[in-house]
Amino acid sequence: MLSSELNQKELMVKRIEQVVSTIMAEDPLFARDLDYLTIVEYLVSIFNQALSVEEFNTISDASLKNRCSKIMAVQLLAKIGEDFTPEQMTIFEEAIKRK
Repeated sequence: MLSSELNQKELMVKRIEQVVSTIMAEDPLFARDLDYLTIVEYLVSIFNQALSVEEFNTISDASLKNRCSKIMAVQLLAKIGEDFTPEQMTIFEEAIKRK
C-alpha cells in the first residue's frame, strides 16, 4: 500500500473516530450500549467497502455524522432482545407483527 493511501486511510479512521465521539457525547444511549472501538471498526469497514477514499473525502461532516448515526442506531436496535427471555421475545415479535 502506498504511503499516501495509508495516510488517507488513517485520516478516514480519525474522522470516523471524531464523529463517533461526537455522537456518543450528544446521545449517551449510544455511549452506554455500543462499544466505541467496535463501532468505529465497523463503520470504517462499511465505508471502506462502499466508497473509495476519494468518495469518502467528499462527504460533508454533517452527512458523515448523519450516516454514522443511522448505522449506529441500527446496531443499537439489533441489540434489543439479546437479554429477552423466550416469552419476552414472543411478546416483542407479536408487537412488531401488529404494526
